Amino acid sequence: MLDTGGGAGQITFVMNEAPGFSVPATSPAATLRGRTLSDQELVQSLGWLIQMRWLAGAGVLVGTFFAGVVLGLSVPALPLYVTGLVTLAYNAGFVRKLRALRRDPPASMAVYERFARGQIALDWLAMTVLVALSGGIESPTIVFFMFHIAIAALLLPHLHAFVYITLAPLLVALVAILGYFDLIPTVQLFRTSHRTDPLYLAAVLFFFTSACYLLTYFCMRIARRLRRREQEINGLYESVRDMTESLDVETVLDRFVESAARVIGCKGAAIRLLDPTRSRVTFAATYGLSREYLETVPVEYDRAQLDQATLRGGAVFVNDAAGDPRIWQPERLEKEGIASMLSVPLVGKAGFLGVLRAYGGEGHRFSNDDAAFLQLVAAHGVVAIENAQAYAMLADLNREKSKFVRVTTHELRAPAQGTESLLSALAKGYAGPLTDEQLELVTRARRRLAMLQNLVDDLLDLASGKANLREAEQRPVDIGALTTEVCARFESGAREKGLRLSVRVPPQPLHVWSDPADIERLVTNLVSNAVKYTASGSVTVELTSAAGSARLVVADTGMGIPPDAIQRIFDEFYRASNAREASEAGTGLGLAIVKDLVNRYEGTISVQSVVGEGTTFTVTLPLMGAPAGGRAARRGVALATGR
Repeated sequence: MLDTGGGAGQITFVMNEAPGFSVPATSPAATLRGRTLSDQELVQSLGWLIQMRWLAGAGVLVGTFFAGVVLGLSVPALPLYVTGLVTLAYNAGFVRKLRALRRDPPASMAVYERFARGQIALDWLAMTVLVALSGGIESPTIVFFMFHIAIAALLLPHLHAFVYITLAPLLVALVAILGYFDLIPTVQLFRTSHRTDPLYLAAVLFFFTSACYLLTYFCMRIARRLRRREQEINGLYESVRDMTESLDVETVLDRFVESAARVIGCKGAAIRLLDPTRSRVTFAATYGLSREYLETVPVEYDRAQLDQATLRGGAVFVNDAAGDPRIWQPERLEKEGIASMLSVPLVGKAGFLGVLRAYGGEGHRFSNDDAAFLQLVAAHGVVAIENAQAYAMLADLNREKSKFVRVTTHELRAPAQGTESLLSALAKGYAGPLTDEQLELVTRARRRLAMLQNLVDDLLDLASGKANLREAEQRPVDIGALTTEVCARFESGAREKGLRLSVRVPPQPLHVWSDPADIERLVTNLVSNAVKYTASGSVTVELTSAAGSARLVVADTGMGIPPDAIQRIFDEFYRASNAREASEAGTGLGLAIVKDLVNRYEGTISVQSVVGEGTTFTVTLPLMGAPAGGRAARRGVALATGR
């Protein structure tokens, strides 16, 4: 099972217990969550070792009975039976210990490492006794040391593994020496014994020791490669996660180079991007490099020989940075402590974008595996760069469109207001008396002009918000006082319709960092819609605070919103079918403006509605002084339909 919720920047795998005997645990997954792959393998292997030890202890008992009774061999049955029973006894103690670890997992892996070393140590003592009781240096059970050697080499840190692996030949040599000098009881399994032959003892010890260290070498190489692959998987996972979490190209690239440098284990990393004219190549993101060094690297593409070589031929290794002719100012490179480099190209849909480069310190040499991993990171980096650039382009286009709409609608406002003034003068008879028919036409024209002015005002609000034109006007705003003020303007209109308008705000101020005009527009649109689309009953406006947020609820007993319209009510110019059929006029921009304002201030908005019973809008906005964590999770619009 893949679990990405454990620790930041890690992929954790939860593996199942081996079949057979299992150690009960309250929550085995909790023991593994947030651990690296190698750590999880160690934790899982503790239970596996216990399972195997039940078989080993039982095997000693069964083997002793078979050798002595069935085969008639002269073996010390009682000591061997005791060895098997002692093995089973301390294994039962390990079971209780493992249960305790799984009930209350320790924070440090050192506890598990000590537990593993303790198991292996007791097993090797038991095997040493078993070897001594079953023929000494000639005992066939000597091969069982190899199992624990492989386990120690794969699971334990290399320094600890070498200590244990060195101990195995020493224990076998001790048994051989004690048997050679008859210091332990002699057990002869075969007709001809060589335990007193120095040449035989030397040969067995030599080949046994050689086998131990060869097995250790191969196992450790496998373990190192697996741990390297784990680091690469974690690095790629972090790259993909960063790419999906942010569309800010600088943030994404900074995380990319840091992740690449840490996985490879080098001094630093950097991304150099070509400009649109392909005449300059500059640092877009760096990790582990000083500003002084960055300022000495040439930005002219014609002088950047290493970048040119990378874009021409793929991955480029520089094993001797100080003596490579493609390096600019090698003395500055030496001062920075850089001894080697590895560069790979960044290739996008439209061609080369730049290079991804890793820097190694003194004694560091990059391998083909490093190049392969860096090329994978580069491929993800290209996607992130192109996505971020496309997003930035769309954002620029959207801002330009909003500015265009704002300028256009602003130009419409003056003639509309002028026309309304002229029509008002006509209606008041300043140009002479009007007939009833003429007055009716002027009145209808003024109503249509009022609709046009509302549309112009809404377009201006929507466009200015999307173009971020009010950012400089933000300051602390008491949303409670502003809500009370807005609702007061609707009291007379609600009273004329026979509605009960209730307003409840807390006595203490609730401050949000915003433009007062934005919050006023947000509350006005919600309360205006509630009064407009409620024929009878009540409109309730309630403001509360919880979890660092202001929570504004506007509920009415009006016509409600059809279920098929819930998902579209925040779209620009959209009006639900029952709203269009009603006599009330509207532009379809009010809720779009509300949604835009909520998003801008990192809040949430949800709606619950039942046709014929009413609608409830709930808006949350972060209060000043609230922790930044969690705001990103609240960003956007959450829709929830009521039942």
